[in-house]
Amino acid sequence: MAKMEFTHPELGEEIRSLAGYYVPREEQTMPYQGKEVLLLLGDACIDSSCCGCASWSYVQVPGFLVRKHVRGGGDKPEVSEVDTIEDKAVRDGVVQSLGKKYPGARVEVW
Repeated sequence: MAKMEFTHPELGEEIRSLAGYYVPREEQTMPYQGKEVLLLLGDACIDSSCCGCASWSYVQVPGFLVRKHVRGGGDKPEVSEVDTIEDKAVRDGVVQSLGKKYPGARVEVW
């Protein structure tokens, strides 16, 4: 595991890209093997691509939460410390657990 800083997104704020946008809607933690997995739930949409249109729900997993909101707040984004999940078996287990909890959502472990 490697420690990294995670900047929490503004929930409900649409983030545009060249081909569409995504919207982080909710932030949660999920217990897993005695640790807390930090996860973001949201929606993504490709609406301005030459290849067509698509939309889906997603679950992003930055890693295991180590320390929440180590800095930021007010007018600055909040930052937390997370441990990345590098062990393949643990990553697969997290993906499987989240797939059962959020069927149909695309799960991405950073």
